[in-house]
Amino acid sequence: MYGHTEAVDAAEAETTTATVVVPSALVGFAGGRSQISVEVTEGSAGGPRSPLTAVLDQLQREVPSLERRIRDERGQVRGHVNIYVDGVDIRELGGLGTVIVPGATVHIIAAVSGG
Repeated sequence: MYGHTEAVDAAEAETTTATVVVPSALVGFAGGRSQISVEVTEGSAGGPRSPLTAVLDQLQREVPSLERRIRDERGQVRGHVNIYVDGVDIRELGGLGTVIVPGATVHIIAAVSGG
């Protein structure tokens, strides 16, 4: 029974974060990290949840050089960047107000151009 309690505690600890997946083109701006765990702390009785803006604000505090490549000076997602939450484009969900829950995966996709 003791081992079960430890497993539950570990699982509960892990469920307070979401994962931001950084594209290889931007890994250099993320300190070499391709994945960044962010706390999902806001919420009520329904459990922790954060709007995407709060997740991006956390990125801004942790890795400002990365976040500047995701949002412009007005706080809007840059035109060449797409963001997906659990495989769904945020434009189909709620934009920057999209709710991020523990265990969610946020993919940042930066368009690459060339000729």
